[in-house]
Amino acid sequence: MLDDVSEDQPAPQGDSSEDPWSQRYYDRGTQGFERVVLFSDAVYAISLTLIAVQLVLPTLGNLDSKDVGQVIVESLGNVWAYAFTFVWVAFYWKANHRFTLTLRRMDNLYLWAILVYLAFVALLPFPAALLGEEWDPRALAFFFVYMACVSGLEVVLMVIAIRRDLFVRKLSLVERRRYVLSSLSPVVAALVAAPLAFVTSYGNYLAIATMIIVAFGLSALVRRLYPVRL
Repeated sequence: MLDDVSEDQPAPQGDSSEDPWSQRYYDRGTQGFERVVLFSDAVYAISLTLIAVQLVLPTLGNLDSKDVGQVIVESLGNVWAYAFTFVWVAFYWKANHRFTLTLRRMDNLYLWAILVYLAFVALLPFPAALLGEEWDPRALAFFFVYMACVSGLEVVLMVIAIRRDLFVRKLSLVERRRYVLSSLSPVVAALVAAPLAFVTSYGNYLAIATMIIVAFGLSALVRRLYPVRL
């Protein structure tokens, strides 16, 4: 998503006389725009809550039959899975938040695209639960592929915003290339890292390290190839 954005954009007032049945655009500051923002934040919050519930409640159910210390040791894997998933969800929320700050309006195509995007975000508890149940290469690979899908949808939102002129200002060619390629870096990193989970007995750690290195490396390379003057 877009970077180099640090402040909220001004909120212009939309034309309240426009017929809502035929309305094509939802300007920043109008009810239609703000409802989309609130709905997006709510989906992220609910997704994180469900991830925590799915990973924590099963361990609490074992307190009746097991020693507390044993339950704590056995639940460390779930805590790790939650922390790992939380970092990624927080990363996506932050990217989406910064991206929304750059929009001056939304249109119907963008709304449909963000609904598909949020559908994937809402389903994040599923791959997270698989990762928490078993530290299995297949679970981690599936999680990475799922993350690639979410990141890919962010690229779709970016392209729609560029083509439909939804940003607060016109982007230069360098800016468009930089922001689209930066959004693609997590997709490439996740797809490169996923197969590495099956390589060795330490494949999971290799895959995670590769994911981080490739994602940040590609992002740094894009920033260097397409510098944007602030």
